Amino acid sequence: MDKTEYLATMFNRRTKNKNYENFIVNAIYTLISNKELIPVTQQYVKRKKGYALLDLYFPQLNYGIEVDEGQHLNLINQAKDKDREKEVRNAINCEEGRIAIYSAPNKLRKYEDIYKDILEQVKIVKSRIKEYEQAGKKLLWEDNDKLKKHIFERGYFDINDKVDYKGITEIYEGIMHKTPAQKCYLELNDHYWLWVPFLAIKLEDGSVITKNGWENSINEDMTEIEEIPEDKNKQEDTRNLKSGPWNDNGIKRVVFMQMKDRFGKTCRKFLGVFEATRVENRKGRQYRYYKRTSTTFDFRNLQSAIHKKTK
Repeated sequence: MDKTEYLATMFNRRTKNKNYENFIVNAIYTLISNKELIPVTQQYVKRKKGYALLDLYFPQLNYGIEVDEGQHLNLINQAKDKDREKEVRNAINCEEGRIAIYSAPNKLRKYEDIYKDILEQVKIVKSRIKEYEQAGKKLLWEDNDKLKKHIFERGYFDINDKVDYKGITEIYEGIMHKTPAQKCYLELNDHYWLWVPFLAIKLEDGSVITKNGWENSINEDMTEIEEIPEDKNKQEDTRNLKSGPWNDNGIKRVVFMQMKDRFGKTCRKFLGVFEATRVENRKGRQYRYYKRTSTTFDFRNLQSAIHKKTK
């Protein structure tokens, strides 16, 4: 996405109908005045229960800013805010600044006081940019396509890479430099397969949205995947854990889970390398479990390995 389009989307569409937030985040980014700084509005952060949205987040600096409106004034919500801030900090290693809009219920703070807080946040962000560059790093605006190109050239995936992928074909072509014959579960070599499962969405009424009937979910710290096959009448015998395609005779899975990107669109993110650990049969349904064994995957030797295999 072009930088102009990205900024217009972040500061207009993403903060639409949020007048005070729109004013604050626009003012902060304008006053920082650094064309290499990437802003994210309404950054999704998964919490123990549900999720949080950071009003303004700078991923290069791991710094976020929350705009506190009227609902943040009562003591109960202030306590919740502290818990939320702690969870956000733990989830994405992020420090968080805050700017209050109201001094009391239905009473706006004076513009001069709000503006003073804005300037303070601008000062903090500029200070973090200076620290970033003093550490020998260069602040550069890199869009998603440039980051993907860098990763494919680098030769390995890491769960800390802030990159979105379009789908399994793009990932396979980036690794193997050829187009796959099929598009679901792809062999990389004798030890690894590429897997891009769809994450089932559980609704408040208890119903589940799935893709092709398969229910896949992941635990809170994203280290274990639970898979429930689509057809309960065709599930494998669970008495022998080494039998059945679910286990693949010890082959590990390089996993990219389907999720939502910062614009709310479907994307795929690298979750690590997983291997089958157990299978359970409950109430006529089979539950398969995969545990993460690595947070990185080096694919530099895959091409040469497959070339040798086909000789």
